[in-house]
Amino acid sequence: MCCNVVAEGTLSSLLGVTVDRTEADGRGEVSMPLDERHYNVLGNAHGGAIFTLADMAFAAGCRGAGLLCVSAQCSISYLLPGTCGPLRAVGVPVKLGRTLVVYDIMVYDGEEREIAKAVMTGYVLRKLHCEEQHD
Repeated sequence: MCCNVVAEGTLSSLLGVTVDRTEADGRGEVSMPLDERHYNVLGNAHGGAIFTLADMAFAAGCRGAGLLCVSAQCSISYLLPGTCGPLRAVGVPVKLGRTLVVYDIMVYDGEEREIAKAVMTGYVLRKLHCEEQHD
């Protein structure tokens, strides 16, 4: 199952983020290329681009679970520099509650190295209708 959480003209669309997979159990996977849009001054993936990708894995997972959520808190640890693409982020729910959700998100580079680890807490705005989950 896949859904559209990347709207035209948003930061995620400008960075080239694509939703690769969403699951009803709340798992989400997204990816983006690594090119000049994403680099820091050292020539590695910019931390903000990595964070955006992790946030989108969270959003895709929530959408797959039928929840519309906004980020309430996030902690991210950068483990290695992202030097080759594409970058990929996988979000796995730790808790899907009525008002709060918690996700573990791992970000990988093009060589499948773990380059960042995030933990996100989201606030549930509402449950989605079936047709909204697949927009």
